[in-house]
Amino acid sequence: MSEHYEVLARKYRPHNFNELVGQSHTIRTLVNALDNNHLHHGFLFTGTRGVGKTTIARIFAKSVNCETGVSSNPCGKCETCLEIDLGQSVDLIELDAASHTGVDNMREILENAQYTPTKNLYKIYLIDEVHMLSKSSFNALLKTLEEPPKHIKFLLATTDPKKLPITILSRCLQFNLNKLTHNEILEHLKFIMNSEKLEFEDKALSKIADFGNGSMRDALSLLDQSISYGNGSVKDKDITEMLGLVNHSDIAKLALLVIEKKAKEALLLIRDLAHRGENLSTTLKDLTSLFHKISTAQMIVDEKQISPEIIDLANKISAQDLQLFYQIAINGQKDMQHSPSEQTGLEMTILRMIAFHPDQENTEKKNLKPSHSDKTALKKNKDNSINSDYLDKTNNKDVELDVIKAPDIKSQDDWEKVIVELGFEGAAKMLVKNTLFNSLVDSTLKLTLNNEFMNLLTKNTKNSIEKTLRSFYSDLTLFIESGETNGSTLSQKESTKLETERKITEEQFLGDDGLKELEETFNTKVDTKSIKSLKETKNV
Repeated sequence: MSEHYEVLARKYRPHNFNELVGQSHTIRTLVNALDNNHLHHGFLFTGTRGVGKTTIARIFAKSVNCETGVSSNPCGKCETCLEIDLGQSVDLIELDAASHTGVDNMREILENAQYTPTKNLYKIYLIDEVHMLSKSSFNALLKTLEEPPKHIKFLLATTDPKKLPITILSRCLQFNLNKLTHNEILEHLKFIMNSEKLEFEDKALSKIADFGNGSMRDALSLLDQSISYGNGSVKDKDITEMLGLVNHSDIAKLALLVIEKKAKEALLLIRDLAHRGENLSTTLKDLTSLFHKISTAQMIVDEKQISPEIIDLANKISAQDLQLFYQIAINGQKDMQHSPSEQTGLEMTILRMIAFHPDQENTEKKNLKPSHSDKTALKKNKDNSINSDYLDKTNNKDVELDVIKAPDIKSQDDWEKVIVELGFEGAAKMLVKNTLFNSLVDSTLKLTLNNEFMNLLTKNTKNSIEKTLRSFYSDLTLFIESGETNGSTLSQKESTKLETERKITEEQFLGDDGLKELEETFNTKVDTKSIKSLKETKNV
């Protein structure tokens, strides 16, 4: 390690287009324009942080002002190239719009635009975070953009192009820079570690690439931190400790407990993780990622690309359950910030997964021998126009359910009664509650499924629904199509009812005179999201 350490993001900043990682579409356009000397006066580079906006702009500045001539391959050795690399070029004016939003600053800078470059071919204005300029500053910039001197080039960079006036956008060539892929970041990290002759583990660099989230600068900053933490090496164990990650074996164990419906053991594991001080929000994200990997494994034929652990989990769970778990995990991440604690949020998410897990044993029973309570329930079914009969055999000792014909469902209300009475479970339950009755003709039941739940309509889910229906009604064929349900499904009605009750509770609470007095005394307002009815509190 050198005595005067230079951060990796600066030390390994690309100095020419060949060294750039990713952004091939942008590089190709710029290279062709430079090599053919077909240069526009205004360029706009957009994209998230750390993807190369200002780096590309500086390489472009070298390309047009290199003392060897305009080309896509600046020499990097002449005085001009060296000055630009060091940030000392008098003809490259770099402006951070976030700290120079005022119109006076912009006018002062642009007034000098009329003067020719001090020593180079072009005077270049590089304005970073240009969307932060004030309206007056944009107007001043627009005037120069409309009729720029021939010796001026504008290079604008922004993370939020939607905030730019259309008048500015229309006068610039736009280049949208993509987030870098995981592999692009990973390979560059390996290159740097090898160049620095430092020890590393591939798994550790892969985690850093993940946390970079498409930003090379973020990944390099984290790599700097990792090298210091590991005293010159980057190991998986150190990365896990430094980032507060949960051990992968714990995540895999939690996934297995969910798949096997072991709620008690799952809660004990979560409480152990909490006791160890693990980040439970990260735990849920890692579990979501694992579900994605398992789902991918189920679709990939070549098992050489997949770890044995993932293959084992993939063989223990159906595709429909996996999709359900993934959706619940995603929603759980959104709800985490509103939970009383991270532990509560994770526990409720895991319990929700287990509660919605289909119990195949119940749906596979065809011949039933009801108890006294079952007889009462089935009699209730009959009273609700569900056509079933009992054949009393051998002096009423053994009773079997004998299905006579398909249900006489004529309306949405009839269909909702069937949903409640038949007791669908798991993904099948969620699906049927989001359907509308269309018709029942010649034993073919046609339903419309809410568009938002089409991902649940798998072959296994449909078979599960048909099996449950046929266990009571023979020869029934199910046909489901997607469409708009306009708030008329059983699920939507239940949600509307709950929302109405919540609003009534909120209005009653906020209308309390004592509460109003407290708000006035402490000059504050109640967080309406925290208002719950006694019923909701008990459910939690």
